[in-house]
Amino acid sequence: MNTELLIVIMSIVALHIAALAGGGLALGIMRLLGRKPPRLSGGDATDTVH
Repeated sequence: MNTELLIVIMSIVALHIAALAGGGLALGIMRLLGRKPPRLSGGDATDTVH
């Protein structure tokens, strides 16, 4: 494989791993502070845009 292609693939994988680890860390800190992560609701009739 080409060295440049390997560097691109490895950097994309590293960015994905960093994003997953950062999200997990943020959820862990929120749980330690006693906050619940936001939930998506079904929505109200008042939330619609006409």
